[in-house]
Amino acid sequence: MLTPDQLRSIDRLKMLSEEADQVELKLDWYFLVDRKSDDEDFFYYEGGQLLGYAALYYIGGAYELSGMVHPEHRQKGIFTKLLNEATEVVRKNGVDTIYISAPENAKDAEKTLDEIGAKYAYSEYEMRWKATELPKQQLNVQLRMAERKDFDRIVELDQQAFNLTREEAEGMTRMYKEELAHRLYMIEYEGEAVGKIRLKSEGLESYIFGFAIDSKYQKMGIGKSALIEVVRQEKEDGHSIFVEVNTKNVSIENLYQPVGFEIYRTQHFYEYNV
Repeated sequence: MLTPDQLRSIDRLKMLSEEADQVELKLDWYFLVDRKSDDEDFFYYEGGQLLGYAALYYIGGAYELSGMVHPEHRQKGIFTKLLNEATEVVRKNGVDTIYISAPENAKDAEKTLDEIGAKYAYSEYEMRWKATELPKQQLNVQLRMAERKDFDRIVELDQQAFNLTREEAEGMTRMYKEELAHRLYMIEYEGEAVGKIRLKSEGLESYIFGFAIDSKYQKMGIGKSALIEVVRQEKEDGHSIFVEVNTKNVSIENLYQPVGFEIYRTQHFYEYNV
């Protein structure tokens, strides 16, 4: 668990790095404030000042890593040291792949990732819902909070949607269950649990992830109707709503944009084999 002092130091370093590079870093703050373990955050201090930080996030079968180094202390091997520490944890957990994030146009990050042998893998659009009128739901889709009895169905949906093994999907479900401010809704259509959607809230911001519809029920408008209902609920609570989507995902144009989401930032991910 990160302490308030650690979170403040991370935030200061983030602001310094973003100002220097004119980018926005991906740190998934809504997950950082709710850390349950002490082995996924890596710090480099000199004279009591935080000069480097990296964070791991388990995504089922692999990890994502976000990191930053003080602009005046780069090219000193700080990031490599942090990455080596993170690599030890990843190996210990039986995983062999890290996807390292870097904002679009972050030249120093691109240079460092090239030097360590990380290869470009994919990109994600970060999208936010703009304040507009929501389209009407075309189908009668209900959302309900997930219960213990839904465990196997949740695992099955994650396996199918995200190409996970049974063990990986179970691990993800158990991990998220322990997090505060995390909500998991089952999506029901005609009495059947045909999908799920996760939300994580931090202050007045809500983040959608883990959105999956059973392949047998896709292309029927169920996902769009469920998304409309989620946005409606979050809007009524006064929340801003965000989602991250792979740039090659057709749901950007067919699902998110028609409901009112717009792209505001792009993050690149580089594959690093440990």
